[in-house]
Amino acid sequence: MNVLARPFPQTPSAENLWDRMLDCLRQDKRDYALTWIGRMQPLEVRENTLVLGVPDRFFRDWVDNHYRELMETTLARVSDGPMQLDYEVVEGMAPPPELQPAQVVKPEGRRPPRLNARFTFPSFVVADSNQLAAAAAQAVSDSPGRAYNPLYVYGGTGLGKTHLLHAIGNKIWENDPTQRVVYLSSEQFTNEYIESVREQRMPEFRRKFRDDCDVLLLDDVQFLGRKEETQREFFHTFNTLHELGKAIILTSDMVPAEVPGLEERLRSRFNMGLITDIQEPSFETRVAILQKKAALDGLELPDEAAHFIARAIQKNVRELEGALVKVSAIHSLTRQPVTVDFVAHVLKDVLPARQTVDVESIQREVARYYKVPVEALKEDRRHKALAHARQVAMYLSRKLTKGSFPEIAARFNKDHSTVISAVRKVEKQRETDAAVKRELDELEAKLTGE
Repeated sequence: MNVLARPFPQTPSAENLWDRMLDCLRQDKRDYALTWIGRMQPLEVRENTLVLGVPDRFFRDWVDNHYRELMETTLARVSDGPMQLDYEVVEGMAPPPELQPAQVVKPEGRRPPRLNARFTFPSFVVADSNQLAAAAAQAVSDSPGRAYNPLYVYGGTGLGKTHLLHAIGNKIWENDPTQRVVYLSSEQFTNEYIESVREQRMPEFRRKFRDDCDVLLLDDVQFLGRKEETQREFFHTFNTLHELGKAIILTSDMVPAEVPGLEERLRSRFNMGLITDIQEPSFETRVAILQKKAALDGLELPDEAAHFIARAIQKNVRELEGALVKVSAIHSLTRQPVTVDFVAHVLKDVLPARQTVDVESIQREVARYYKVPVEALKEDRRHKALAHARQVAMYLSRKLTKGSFPEIAARFNKDHSTVISAVRKVEKQRETDAAVKRELDELEAKLTGE
């Protein structure tokens, strides 16, 4: 019997599926998602699963949490049926060339007022403490008004929020100089509003911030709190810009829910987009910031000098850069080699004094590190993460202060046997658990300044 040979159905290649999916996203006006999705690489199709290469685990988790449904829905449209996704970390990945922003021929024109040309994405050091904020800022600058609108970045003073805000404005303007970028602080917005009311120039004020604005960059939005008239005007400005698809990027020292005196309707508007934070930089990040800025300034900064500054200034990137500026200036005048002794002498008046470590300061630092309320360390709640933070605080109190077990126990509303047990447990964890050792080393460095 003759058997008619029939070819087996061909499984689409990973590259083919991927290209069709990206084209589909572009047609659906989902270009903003390509800032993240486009950085991945199709590796293979394995048992009805498309395996994608990702640059790191953080990237994998972010994309999976935010775009898995979008990707799988789109894949189902371009393939013969539903497909699943899997990821593999591939070192040294970069965005494919076709997803790089197109070069724009810039006409002659002045940089938007108040934008600092020095604050760019290439000069911003990306690390675990700011990775999400930096990636979101890049996405907004590539797709203003479509990606994360509004983008709300919060964090402590001097950690790089303003740098990112300027970087967004600079990138948008460089990509398209016809974009009308407006940057100012909330205090400047308030002052301009008051002057416009006093001088009866409100139509001009509203034209500036609504009609003649494509991108609004507002710094230190927490200062709008308790300014009722200014908040009312900004609420209507926000609505107008958002309805027109204009980009709104905000920075603050705190999340919207914590801004005192902020109207609820503004809180809800700020929560419409993406809220992300910048945390205090690790020691390695501080060293990287110093080395990058030194290279930009043409200063040869030895590792030991960078380590000295990074250990002395731990929480504020602005102070870190300010210290380097002073070192660079004195070096250029005296031509003395940049040694640790030289740096210590130059910065003797600006380096923070060695702080006094007591139980209260330990409780505050541990609570901030583990993101729990200070008072929770003194309660009886037995949640695993909270119990670990409490035990670490007790251990550090015993190690870094002269307090006795009963004295420390009183500060935690516990008996001394609980403190003894916590200290022994953490001591053992420090020897056997690398993650706990790293946590303790970081906390001790923060507390002692060493």
